[in-house]
Amino acid sequence: MNVADTQVTRIERSTVDRARKWARANLFNGTANTVLTLVSVTLAAYLIYTLTRFVFVGADWEVVDVNRRLIFLGRYPKEEQWRIWPPMWMVMGLGGLSYGMLSRGSLRDLAWLGAAVVFILAFLATTTNGLLFGGGVLVSIAAYGLGRLSIDRPLLRSKLRLVTIVGWFLVIPFAIILITGFGGVKPALWGGLLLNVLLAAIGIGVGLPLGILLALSRASSLPVLKGFATSIIEITRGGPLIAWLFIARFVLPAFIPDAFETDPIVNSMIVVSLFTGAYVAEIVRGGLQAVDRGQVEAADALGLGTFNVTVFIVLPQAIRAVIPALVSQMIALWKDTTLFAFLGFTDALSGGQAAYNQAAFKGSQIEVLVFVALLFWAVAFGMSRLSQRFERVLGIGVR
Repeated sequence: MNVADTQVTRIERSTVDRARKWARANLFNGTANTVLTLVSVTLAAYLIYTLTRFVFVGADWEVVDVNRRLIFLGRYPKEEQWRIWPPMWMVMGLGGLSYGMLSRGSLRDLAWLGAAVVFILAFLATTTNGLLFGGGVLVSIAAYGLGRLSIDRPLLRSKLRLVTIVGWFLVIPFAIILITGFGGVKPALWGGLLLNVLLAAIGIGVGLPLGILLALSRASSLPVLKGFATSIIEITRGGPLIAWLFIARFVLPAFIPDAFETDPIVNSMIVVSLFTGAYVAEIVRGGLQAVDRGQVEAADALGLGTFNVTVFIVLPQAIRAVIPALVSQMIALWKDTTLFAFLGFTDALSGGQAAYNQAAFKGSQIEVLVFVALLFWAVAFGMSRLSQRFERVLGIGVR
């Protein structure tokens, strides 16, 4: 055995020894922990085996393959599908760039997201949409690489940070203008997963700044402003989202003059934005209370105005402290968009229900629901991991 082989053997033994010590210290350091580890591993192995066997052996995915357009787009006109892809590419590119600038992707994250992408592509591979979605994946990968490239290049990183911030601010207006403008598609024809994405995007894009304004208003010393913000927050939070959606869908149109009548989906978007804003306001208000009062007093002593103190000192620290709670609220909103199925809108869930209710696919509920669940999980998982990377970069939870 030569010197190189000896060194490789030593490295392998060292890795095995470290893994053995870690397992003994964390998984088998006592009778109770050992039993819990064995039970957890057995249960995880059984679940993985059952799911894998179902996906590759037992399931019949024809119902998803035939109805994929119904699940993804609902009643959206086929000739107008081109309007969807530029905003989607923009989102995928910004997502990859943000992820690359924040941190290096772990193998576990890439494996999970890669599996989800491959699974979705399996149902789009035979269509033009598969090529377009694959192009978006390539854009996301390239943007991630560019973000990683900027780690050691401060000037490039500064420019990319500006592009990313401006891009996230513009993506929602760009999508709405492209989809509805220039003879585009009316909201009544939006459907499938596209409707869920637009509802969540509008709810987050409008609800987040609205919630910050409500939080600042509630913390204000002006009685009228404080009372107005408090009333909106407490009234909105006093009812469940589904109740407010039913009011927007069936009750509100009866009180609106015909000249101001809007599409039911637009009314629902307004309600979702207001509902999200009310919860975001309370989350941000908790962050405002966590900021040390001494910093405000020090800023006042330096002669900074109220606006500068709030925008540049108090608010950044407050939002930084509540990022985990804000992301949890966003993920909850993303999943709550399935409530629109109860209002008669054709979102991804109701599109799936329509698919397995077809006579040719009776009894295919599991396949459809697993596929729809994967779609929602992939987005929620991506938001969660991006949030964790963001927290790590900002040092949240580190003392």
